[in-house]
Amino acid sequence: MKKLFISFILILTSVIINGQELTPLELVEKVFTDKEFAEKKSKYSTGEYKGRPNATDFKKKPKLNFRLLSENENSAVVNMTIIDDLSNGIDTYVHLIKNKKWKIEAFRALAMTGILQKMKSEFEKMTDKEIDSLLKIDKKSFKSKKDFKRELENIKLTLAFDDKIIEHFKKNKDRFEEIKRALLNVKVKEDEVSYRKINLGSKIKSDYKYLLINSISNNYNCGKCFEFVIGGMIDNTVGYLYIPEGETIPKMNPSRLIMLREIGNGWYIFKTT
Repeated sequence: MKKLFISFILILTSVIINGQELTPLELVEKVFTDKEFAEKKSKYSTGEYKGRPNATDFKKKPKLNFRLLSENENSAVVNMTIIDDLSNGIDTYVHLIKNKKWKIEAFRALAMTGILQKMKSEFEKMTDKEIDSLLKIDKKSFKSKKDFKRELENIKLTLAFDDKIIEHFKKNKDRFEEIKRALLNVKVKEDEVSYRKINLGSKIKSDYKYLLINSISNNYNCGKCFEFVIGGMIDNTVGYLYIPEGETIPKMNPSRLIMLREIGNGWYIFKTT
């Protein structure tokens, strides 16, 4: 009788656990760590996401770190950092929607990084003599070795893990705040505000490029917000976003703002596609 009671309790517990809905973070973790669950694509995939990639795509098990970036009643975004045994890797962003149950609708990462990876590799291999030769040939891109090295550091930061990009901001926080204060005093015409690529950097005296920032502009979703773009290719960009108190925080979506993560005091790291 005792054994029968214990069996009943185990079965009941199993039913309760299996009946519980997975949170967005739990679902993403299961899809990318549990190969048996990953095979059941209809349970967790919808829209453009057809169940791939998932746990079965890892030939060698990497280190995976998961972070919930946002969640509301019907949408959520989870950051998954993939790290190999050489400490190389990439940050990815899993976008979910809820229709009775949570499902993954899109899988994103900073796109078009292949050219940057190649440039980084070639620049790192160059000797001082080769750099001198490049400076003579390409005077438009680099005026000095200092410019060359800054370009390399900019590329490395563009390709870095999100945590590393945040670390760079915190290390230089006072300088970023100084530039922000200068930008707040810039007067911009209303017709300029609507144009996302307005070069606010040209309106201040600060040399922001020493912070590995390529350009500063108004955010396309928020005229009073400032985008500090580190780099990227075409519209696939990474950078910092300053949002003044009282302004609406832009919502992440798979078609444009694929990632937004708070740093603090109105500052965020962002990625677009």
